[in-house]
Amino acid sequence: MPDLSIPRHILDEMVAHARELAPYECCGLLAGKDRTVTHIYRIRNVVALDDAEKLAGFDEAKAAHLQRLSPRERAEIAFVMDSHDLALAQKDMRKQGLDLQVVYHSHPNDPARPSVTDIKIATDYEDYWGKINLSVPAYLLISLQDKARPDIRTYWIRKGRVIPADVQTI
Repeated sequence: MPDLSIPRHILDEMVAHARELAPYECCGLLAGKDRTVTHIYRIRNVVALDDAEKLAGFDEAKAAHLQRLSPRERAEIAFVMDSHDLALAQKDMRKQGLDLQVVYHSHPNDPARPSVTDIKIATDYEDYWGKINLSVPAYLLISLQDKARPDIRTYWIRKGRVIPADVQTI
């Protein structure tokens, strides 16, 4: 039995989201029931806003690096989910009786594997998800290195360890 099942139309929607925002990173959530994704929530990436690098769990070196970049350059290598969009998605999930399944984002110019920062933030957020009554999600990355054939990979990130997830396309 696969870890997760994701419909083809939702995978296509994520790739479309990544392509629309390229060269900037897109981000969002996938929700559903019983390890089957049924809903996609596009979340605005606010890392280009002033002081956005202070909103996320970036380590000191990454935050310092982001501060040296222009807002547009920051959006090419990082994401910070808009808190308002995140709250609306969470409210809708509760209303529909859905569980958080996946956090997704794109790597416009890098492989579909978690960066050091992705791993750190996922690890830091393990406790956070429970505090807002959401399950710890899998992490899906969309690489657009080969624009004609996006690479989509999903991982479990727990306590700093990265394990590939078994995902079935339905």
